[in-house]
Amino acid sequence: MRLAGHPVEEVRNTDAWVLGQDTSGAGFHDALLKMLGDPSPLVRGNAALSLVRYNDATGRPQIVALLQPVTLTASISGNVVDADRPGTPIRQGGLIAKLQSEQQTSEVRSPISGHIRTLFAQTGGHVTAGAEIATIDPALDQVWEALRALYLVGQPEDLPSITPYERELPEVPDHIRQQAVLTDKAIRDRTAAAH
Repeated sequence: MRLAGHPVEEVRNTDAWVLGQDTSGAGFHDALLKMLGDPSPLVRGNAALSLVRYNDATGRPQIVALLQPVTLTASISGNVVDADRPGTPIRQGGLIAKLQSEQQTSEVRSPISGHIRTLFAQTGGHVTAGAEIATIDPALDQVWEALRALYLVGQPEDLPSITPYERELPEVPDHIRQQAVLTDKAIRDRTAAAH
């Protein structure tokens, strides 16, 4: 519980996972609830996934967010001196692009692991502050865990985030597609049973 506020993101991220492994631990549930407000999307996501083990759906919005692509924007106006390519796998913290202005250099890094879906900044080009630089699709293991959690706590309003993973596409592995279909069905069945 002490590590829930650790300054290193990787420690908090691991802690959010560990706190979900023993649902009998005194104070673990409360620590996870606080971690839903963490500045890191991965820590929030892990806390939300762990809360499902407590039969607590409080973190459902964070779980749905794990299925969404992340859009990155330029923090400064400047020239693109280095940029990756669409389709490239990227780790959390991986460099997407480097921007250079007269006063400073800024690095655009991915807040999640996944792959670069789109890249709007080309090496040698110019971007303005706030301009969209890239879109990052979440890593498949993150999608898998989110779909499994939503199988248990998902609601009808979550279906638009789930259905893209039900399609037979080369970038959607069969086990992900099957889990998305099962999750969709579980939500619909729960909703029908409640009415």
